[in-house]
Amino acid sequence: MPITPETTVTRNDDLMIAEIDGEVVLMHVDKGNYYGLDQVGSDIWERMAAPVSVADLHAALVADYEGDAEEIRADLMELLERMAEHDLVRVAA
Repeated sequence: MPITPETTVTRNDDLMIAEIDGEVVLMHVDKGNYYGLDQVGSDIWERMAAPVSVADLHAALVADYEGDAEEIRADLMELLERMAEHDLVRVAA
């Protein structure tokens, strides 16, 4: 399912999660893979604790981080698509 601004995302709570020095490490037990998130990725992960629309997530990031809104949107979409590809997030229309 393609991710759009209207898409609702939430994290996959079936993962093992650890926080190390302010960064999140995720382990997908079923796949045997682990993933590390930097500070911004970890912040996005925390913001997805409850279902949130991509548009609302983007607006919150633009409000909290310095940078071009379009660049933030592109980076967010890329991250969410990668996370969905690896079953780290749940995506709903």
